[in-house]
Amino acid sequence: MRSILFLPTDKIERLPKALGSGADKVIFDLEDGLAGDKKNIGRSNFADLAKRNYDGHSDKFLLRINALDTEEYKEDIKMLKSLPSLPFSIAIPKIESPDECRTFLNDIGKKVLILPQVETPRGIANVETWECSDIEFSGIGFGSADYCASTGGDMGKDSLAYGRGKIINAAALYNTLALDGVWLDFRDADGCKAETEYVKSMGFKGRFAIHPDQINPIHDAFNPSKEELEWAKGVLEEAKTAGTGAFKFQGRMVDAPVLSVARLIISREG
Repeated sequence: MRSILFLPTDKIERLPKALGSGADKVIFDLEDGLAGDKKNIGRSNFADLAKRNYDGHSDKFLLRINALDTEEYKEDIKMLKSLPSLPFSIAIPKIESPDECRTFLNDIGKKVLILPQVETPRGIANVETWECSDIEFSGIGFGSADYCASTGGDMGKDSLAYGRGKIINAAALYNTLALDGVWLDFRDADGCKAETEYVKSMGFKGRFAIHPDQINPIHDAFNPSKEELEWAKGVLEEAKTAGTGAFKFQGRMVDAPVLSVARLIISREG
């Protein structure tokens, strides 16, 4: 799940272009990407898609609903409970505790993967302390823009470092994916790729996108480079004859955690 492309649900006619972008997932948006007077048509469009069995792409789609403390959330729940089946996952914005995820699951009364979006100072502060073994996550998303709106940060690397680190650590604790927020300048492909390479180096496994043109730069960044693949294949080949325990490869020590990194790189090939 390297890329998750946002698609406002009032722009359902853009779905073929979204699918054609090559994005790993498409996330229909009922929250920030949709004006208040468009939310009803957005829900109606999504319900129609669900009744068509998601045009055969249910595993490709996510839906971001409105925050639990809004009136729109209640309407989202009504719509979701009416559907014959749910998409791959439901993203919930402004999550600050696992109890909010449980509230949603109780409200909907159906089993579904949850993608909590953590984007408030309280949410970031608490995200590493969740008791959530009973919740199935598709990932944990960092709402970088909303977070900086609260902290006054400029969305540069320094202002996001703390929040990003917390998300990465929490995702590792809960054995799920850390997913970074959006690159806002969709015309700047080079900037998108460079920042994606940076968050990849931190430990993020994917990120959200706001435009189809961002998908290739994101994938280029997350896919292993030629050098990474050569190193990983070399490490694993050397391990076959190195026996048990640590060994040296290209002047550096290789032990079990390094072998895990090499296997992870190989798994992302192609």
